[in-house]
Amino acid sequence: MGLLDTTFVTSVLTVDDPFCRGHGSQNGSEYLGAGLLYYGLAYSTRARICVCLGSGGGFVPRMMRQAQRDLGLEGARTILVDGLNEVPREKVKIWGTPYWAPADSTFRTNFPDVEIVARLTADACRDVFVPAGLRIDYLHIDADHHYEGARQDWDLYAPLVSDGGVITLHDTKNFRPPCGVPRLIEEIRAEGRYGVVDLPISYGTAIVTRNPAPR
Repeated sequence: MGLLDTTFVTSVLTVDDPFCRGHGSQNGSEYLGAGLLYYGLAYSTRARICVCLGSGGGFVPRMMRQAQRDLGLEGARTILVDGLNEVPREKVKIWGTPYWAPADSTFRTNFPDVEIVARLTADACRDVFVPAGLRIDYLHIDADHHYEGARQDWDLYAPLVSDGGVITLHDTKNFRPPCGVPRLIEEIRAEGRYGVVDLPISYGTAIVTRNPAPR
């Protein structure tokens, strides 16, 4: 007996996702790496609205949505925002294109209930999230890894996170230029409004929560 169904892990959660190596797992592996962290955060906080900005193989939204399924949270939503064809070609050459994009991909076949917003993150915030008044319970930032893009995603989406909500940022230990996420993490720490726990799992994942307001 074990807590994890390894057959389910390899056939649904890590299958057909070469990008999950950046989260400490491997394509088709029984080992979830940081995937168990993403699942655990969504599960333990009973996050009803999960939002993932950017994903190479659909790894993080798989974990978010599976946690909601296992909890039986009625009306819960997992939303994946990715620019797809709107991403500038010069950035595609650096960061690659989503492996999950085809309609018949393993991710989209097994998780048709993950809502996909095929827009650049700034456009999605302006045209989708703000007009709908969505409050995010769990936000994962993993889209544009250039400093300016990561900073913009933080500035736009962090204010949409509910009180008591949680944020994770990926590639916090990726110091290869032009990745600017490590710089962003240091700035968030220095600004003092959020607490940061930066975990050295593969390319790095930071857990960020809003500090209580001074009394």
